[in-house]
Amino acid sequence: MSVQFAILASGSRGNACLIKAGGSGLLVDFGLGPRTLANRLASVGSGWDDIRAVLLTHTHGDHIDSYTFGHFLSRKIPVYVHEGHRRQLGQFSGYPELLAEGLVRDFDGCPFLAPGGFRVEPIELSHDGGPTYGFRVEARPERKGRTVAVGYIADTGIWTNAVADALVDVDVLGVEFNHDAELQRQSGRSYHLVERNLGKRGHLSNDQGADLVKEVLERSARGSLRHVVLLHLSQECNMPELAVQTAVDAIRSASARVVVHAAEQAVASPNILVTPRKRAAQPRQAPADLPF
Repeated sequence: MSVQFAILASGSRGNACLIKAGGSGLLVDFGLGPRTLANRLASVGSGWDDIRAVLLTHTHGDHIDSYTFGHFLSRKIPVYVHEGHRRQLGQFSGYPELLAEGLVRDFDGCPFLAPGGFRVEPIELSHDGGPTYGFRVEARPERKGRTVAVGYIADTGIWTNAVADALVDVDVLGVEFNHDAELQRQSGRSYHLVERNLGKRGHLSNDQGADLVKEVLERSARGSLRHVVLLHLSQECNMPELAVQTAVDAIRSASARVVVHAAEQAVASPNILVTPRKRAAQPRQAPADLPF
C-alpha cells in the first residue's frame, strides 16, 4: 500500500495537487475548473468520488476556480481555509453558497485532522496574496501502518527556520522553484513585477528553493526525504532543466540521494507513489540554526 502525491497542475495558469491514501483523497488548491480537474484526476487513476476534503493555500486566482466551488457544494466536499481568507473569498461566486451549507472550515496555525484520516499541519508563508500557507500532510495507507509525510510549499518569497522545521523528515517535498533570478531581471518585465517576484512576498527562486531543500535534508534523518517536486516554474523566467540541475546540485552537496521531478502546467505530472519506510531512517547530527 502506498500514498499518492500527484501534481494536477502547477504554474501561473492554475494550481492543484492530490494527496491520496487508502482510497481517500485530499485536494490542495483548485485553480482549474471541475471538468479539467476531473480529467487530471482520471489521468492519475482517481476521480471526484475519492475527494474527501480540500485545502486552500491562499486566494490568488491561479489557486481558486469559482465554478469548482459550486462542484464542491454539489458533492458536499468541505473546504479548509484560513480565517483571514474569508473576506477575499467573498468575491468568488459559489463561495457564499458553500459557506451557507456549512462546508467552509477554518484552520489556524495548529495541526488538525481532515476527513479521510489526514493529519494536516499548516505552515505560514510570506506572499502578497494575503494569508498564505503551505502544509505538511501525514497519511497512513493502511490503518495500523506507518505514516507517509508530504510537504507542500508554493508561493512564498522567503523561507525561515520555522518552515524548514515543519518539513523535517518528510518523505516527499513539493517546493517552489519559480524563477532563475538572472532570467527574471533580464525578462523585460516591468520593474514593479520583477521586484515583486524577487521580493520577500513574491516567489522563491531556484537558488532559494535549493537552499530550502538542502536545509531540510541537513535537519532530517538520513534517507527520509525520497522525492523533491519543483513547483510553480515560470514559463518566461525559468527552464525545467535549469531548475532540476540547481536542485540536484544542492542535494549532492548534502550527500543525499533524492529523486527530483519538475511539475508541469498542462498535464498531471509527476504522479508519485510512496510506500511507508520499513525502518527508521538514520539520524543526522543536528545543524546549527540559521541566522534568520
